[in-house]
Amino acid sequence: MTTKNKRAFSLIEIIFVIAVISIILVVAIPKMNGIFESANTTKIKSEILLIREALNNYKNKMILKGSTATLDSLEDNDKYLFNKILQSPIPATNHIKVGAWSKISATTYKVYVKDGNSVEFIYDSDDYSFECDEDNLLCQELTQ
Repeated sequence: MTTKNKRAFSLIEIIFVIAVISIILVVAIPKMNGIFESANTTKIKSEILLIREALNNYKNKMILKGSTATLDSLEDNDKYLFNKILQSPIPATNHIKVGAWSKISATTYKVYVKDGNSVEFIYDSDDYSFECDEDNLLCQELTQ
């Protein structure tokens, strides 16, 4: 009697493996989208907190120096935002991309959030505040 060495997978084994992989993908892909959205929201929240903390530090530094000078602009070029207050400034962009920041005017900034929506933040050089419209639900989500 001769023995045959099995060198290939049977059709049933291949179909079974494809079915298992399909089930895993059906479950994993929607969860991954939620993870990416959550990560982007967290990134934006941390950037807002970082900007606000940097403004607070700058304000305190001016108070300790006894200076009444104000910070009229948060950057000195169009390539990076907030480079006067942040050690690692945020790249400026005009593309509508989740997590991207753009400068609208001398004191107005826009951050793109989920689903193509955006939130505008206004810098007030008198009190060093960086605020958005508190009635906007996205603003509330980002600043809570």
